[in-house]
Amino acid sequence: MFLSRRRIILVVAIAAITIAIILLPLILATVSAPDINSITIELSKVEVADIANDKTIPLNLFFNIHNPTDKAMTTSKIDYNLIADGKPLGQGFLSYEDIPLNGRPQLSPGLTTTLKSTFELNQSNLNSDIFRVIKNAQATEQINWKVEGVAQIESAFSFSPKQFSDELNE
Repeated sequence: MFLSRRRIILVVAIAAITIAIILLPLILATVSAPDINSITIELSKVEVADIANDKTIPLNLFFNIHNPTDKAMTTSKIDYNLIADGKPLGQGFLSYEDIPLNGRPQLSPGLTTTLKSTFELNQSNLNSDIFRVIKNAQATEQINWKVEGVAQIESAFSFSPKQFSDELNE
């Protein structure tokens, strides 16, 4: 008998795999990638953390990430340059790359998510004025903060870099 039960199961399995291979690109093409250009990343606050020594000041930077799209997303890392009163202070980063996707901060549709990054400000000749102001007064309100960087935005089927720049005049 040509059409035994095993052959029918084998033919059905091969047909199912073939259909899945053919239709998978069509399915993924219909699931459109979110528009990451509509996402906004803003510096909402800069605060001084506990100062442990005379040469380093830890600063906490708070980023507000607004997702106006209808798709949930996440971020794996944010690389940024911190500038105070027009003087570059250095590079900082916030990374979730070693955390699985389901444990990373969710950028929920229509909501704003706040992420905190710690930036270590080391004293140098270039930033001695800003360093002194922050250390003596522990005041960040008198400083014009600017941040420029790139965030890696990820959704279920795509990931894209999102460049941002924001100024904070407290």
